[in-house]
Amino acid sequence: MEARGLREELEGEFPRESADLNDALCYCDMNTTPDGTLTNPVDRVNEIAGRYGPESLIGTFIRRAEPEILASTARVLERVADAKRQPM
Repeated sequence: MEARGLREELEGEFPRESADLNDALCYCDMNTTPDGTLTNPVDRVNEIAGRYGPESLIGTFIRRAEPEILASTARVLERVADAKRQPM
């Protein structure tokens, strides 16, 4: 959004969802390849960067976003682990 100058327009049209939902969507996206195969976030980021090229807008963005992507997917795993520890 920032790189293409669309942040204000898109944020005005599409309100941000909750942090938990954003994390869950990121987790699902980063653990599935374009053909539906299971993967992991590190390999998925590498696949995206490789597909578009490191100098492309997408390649540059995905590398810049990688720390937050990994943190987001880790938060989902932490929530799942916490839920498993909760008594029913």
